[in-house]
Amino acid sequence: MQNTSVIRIFIADSHFLVRQGLKTIFSAQKGFEVVAESEDLANSLELVEETQADVVVVGLNIQGVSVVETIEDLRQRHPFKKILVLDTNEDANEIIRLLSMGVHGYILKQCDHQEIIDAVTTIMQGKNFFCSNVLKLNKTPVKSLSQVDSESAIRLSSREIEILELISQGLTNNEIADKTYISAHTVASHRKSLMKKFGARNNVDLVISAIKENFIAF
Repeated sequence: MQNTSVIRIFIADSHFLVRQGLKTIFSAQKGFEVVAESEDLANSLELVEETQADVVVVGLNIQGVSVVETIEDLRQRHPFKKILVLDTNEDANEIIRLLSMGVHGYILKQCDHQEIIDAVTTIMQGKNFFCSNVLKLNKTPVKSLSQVDSESAIRLSSREIEILELISQGLTNNEIADKTYISAHTVASHRKSLMKKFGARNNVDLVISAIKENFIAF
């Protein structure tokens, strides 16, 4: 019988040392199990299903078919699997593109081992995760209200911008309410209003639109 308290991890990366390093990191932590690994994408989808992995760690340099196509197939066939991208690419636009595809986390290979553990733990809680190096990529400050008024057709209050930033961190309505000292019902109303203003279908759409409009930054 599968131990539901253990997070089952599948690793797909072209580099042997990267795979071994990740296996060493996870095996040293209680509650994590690497159930399979692969150096190419040809059989990754089948292995993910066979091993009942909870989290798929994908290196974007992996050999085989398109990583983008594989991620799209994985999201369609296994919508409840969590996807953590591991890469060396520091292109914020690429990160936004992957986020729009439904990946749950993005870490750079220079991130430390604790951030890798934190990433898996966080995305298993239903939140998005970006390592500290990714968060430093976009140093453009959040727009001030005066800049918003002059540069964008979207109008946001200071409270809406505050809540938008917390939504981008993957926080729930109750968690945002605790941080902002307002009710969860009020947070839900703000979230609904933000969705309407940005024409977003879900939280991912909302965050992507807000990043593109420079209301929030990585």
